[in-house]
Order: sequence, then structure tokens, then C-alpha cells
Amino acid sequence: MNLKKLLAIFAFITVVNYSCIAQIKWNANAGLTYSNIVAKDGDGNTANTSSVPGIYLGLGIDLPFSQLFAVRPAIVYAKRGFKQPGSSHIGWGTDFEAKTSYIELPVDFLYSPTIGPGNLLLAVGPYVGYGTGGRWTTSQTVVVGDIAFDGQGDIAFQNDAIISGKGTNSYTYAKPWDYGLHFRIGYALFGQYSVSLDVQRGIADLQPRWGDFKPESTVRNKSLGITAAYSF
Repeated sequence: MNLKKLLAIFAFITVVNYSCIAQIKWNANAGLTYSNIVAKDGDGNTANTSSVPGIYLGLGIDLPFSQLFAVRPAIVYAKRGFKQPGSSHIGWGTDFEAKTSYIELPVDFLYSPTIGPGNLLLAVGPYVGYGTGGRWTTSQTVVVGDIAFDGQGDIAFQNDAIISGKGTNSYTYAKPWDYGLHFRIGYALFGQYSVSLDVQRGIADLQPRWGDFKPESTVRNKSLGITAAYSF
């Protein structure tokens, strides 16, 4: 192969690489989520829980395959949790509410055809998350053993609920690692601004064990949110 052919191949590869890099876009995301859990006891009965609002902040990058398809990995800080009206086997006391924090890594496979003046956004992909902490509250004083709490305390994420968290009023919420599926439908204008509806459904059973005992009950995360994004 002569020098001219080598130079031509090198020039072609350079142009392709530059074109791909030029199409890569970062996107900053902010939104409001309504998070809940799906909790079932050993008989399959689902707990009557309700959603709590929280913020959703993320930074992602679009890696295009073509004009229509891209992969969008991101790193996200999300506030999650749930409410339990009345009394239940979930939580402590009456009207238990948990507000938690997660660091999440969603990877969306994005399809964005041109429709009207902008682009339709359809995305689906897996996510993995890690619980970092949070707070719980109830409407009354909580007594656990011979210790009385004033109706509030810290959230702990642990694989074994026997191990106490930070402080005596630490409630073991769930296992720290979560994973599941993320869905998104939205619309983008001018190639920079977009609004989307996001649905996230956990697959991982977050119910911690108690020493050598594995409860038959299950706990999984779920959420619904609205997100605005700016691409640059």
C-alpha cells in the first residue's frame, strides 16, 4: 500500500472520528419525581403506600449511533421514599414517611425521530442505584424495645437489618443496591431543550435479611417524574 492510500485512509478515519465527537452532546437534567415502593408480605398482600415528591438532578451524555439512535448514560442524584398512612408492618409507628437519597446510573437507548419542529424522544434502558441515606418521621412517639423515639430519625441502607445504623433511632430502609428499568417519552426543540415523562421500576428485591433469616416479604422501588433538560 503506497503513501497516498495510507494518507487517504488516515484522513477518512480522522474525519469520521471528528464527526462523531462533534455530535456528542452533554445534557443537564432537573425535575420532580413522585416515588413509592411496592411492598408485599409473605402472602402476596400489597401494602397501601403512597408517593412522596422529590428532586431529580442529573448529568448525561449522548453517544450517537446515527441521526435517530443514541446511547445516553448519566449520573443522577434523586430523592425517593414513600408514605404509609395509618399503621402497617412497614416502618415504625403511625403515618410513617421515609425520604431517601440515591445516586443512580441510568443507561438509556434513545430513539429520536423528527416530528414537527422538533424531535420525539423515546428511551428505555437499565439503571443501577445506591442508597446513601435519608430521614424518617411518624405522627407519634415510637417505642422500640425499651427505647422511645420522638417520631423521627435516620434512614439506614443495610443488607442485614440486625446491624444497627447511625444512632439508636436509625431505621433500616432497604438494601443499598437497587437496579431496574427506566423509561422515557418526551419532546425536544432546537436540539437543546427537552421535556420528558420518566418512569422507573425497580427489579431488585430490597428487603434486607435478619441475620440468617430471609423474610418472605419483598420491597421494590418505583417512581414517576417530569424532567427538563438542556443539551450543550
